Amino acid sequence: MMKSFAIAGLFFAGFSCAATLAANGTEGPWNSPPYRTAPPLVTSTDKDIDDAIDAITTFPTTLDPRLWDGDRMRPEVRARAIEIAKDLLADLKIPDVTIKNVEVQGSTVSYEYDGNADLSLRVFLDTSGYKGDVHSLNTLLKTYTDYLEAVYEGRLMLHGVPVEPQFYAIKTQSLEPQKGIGHYSVTRDAWMEHPAMQENRFDRAQMKADAQRYIMRYNDLVSSYFASKKGFDCSRFKDFTQEFRAYRGAGIDKDGTRSTTNLTYRMLRRLNVNVSETVRQLGVECRTIQWSLE
Repeated sequence: MMKSFAIAGLFFAGFSCAATLAANGTEGPWNSPPYRTAPPLVTSTDKDIDDAIDAITTFPTTLDPRLWDGDRMRPEVRARAIEIAKDLLADLKIPDVTIKNVEVQGSTVSYEYDGNADLSLRVFLDTSGYKGDVHSLNTLLKTYTDYLEAVYEGRLMLHGVPVEPQFYAIKTQSLEPQKGIGHYSVTRDAWMEHPAMQENRFDRAQMKADAQRYIMRYNDLVSSYFASKKGFDCSRFKDFTQEFRAYRGAGIDKDGTRSTTNLTYRMLRRLNVNVSETVRQLGVECRTIQWSLE
């Protein structure tokens, strides 16, 4: 019974948001044609790549003033973040579940943000009164989080910073505060771990070599897709994404946030094409085309 409530909530939220977008004349990447007609290739030159590496390895010495007043979250940002979390949870209509804590972590809670950083709003739920299976609920919330990313990507902004709402019924060890890595409780308006200046552990020459390798693979993948969309194996987009994320994660685990792989990953989102986001969008387009009947 509890699972059916959650599933119903997901569909309610989906249809409600989709209807709103349609009423506003806004399309998402999952919509029907027109599809892209020209391959979105990375055309950045060596100088462009060098400039991007310079930019991504030049770190600020204060927290992002769009979100922070000194080391405290701006009151209007905090109030709106809590409002967003409450409204999105209410859409799900899950009984016996409340918000336990809203937390933020990542580059916007550190000295490594830039103009393209996003605010990951992590909403952890209190399921102590929930009568269903918490693990199943957590799986459904992952689906809901993926849906919210598709709907609100680049649209939901706080002072120009994109917001990414994420919902969890279970808090794993990887989501706990880590020493020196900024972690803030929006609910309590207090630091769970104050950010520290991280050690530079990147290799610029390796960053450029890795970037060029991924650009070549990305361009080959996209060119192949546009050469024959109908016969293309859509799973190739998912495989690229999983490998790209694993590449980033391995560097973070070994050398921290200022690792070669993490900074290369971030830099490849800031060229003339956002590599990771475009691959995601093309993966959706590919499946949409192949599922559709003419």
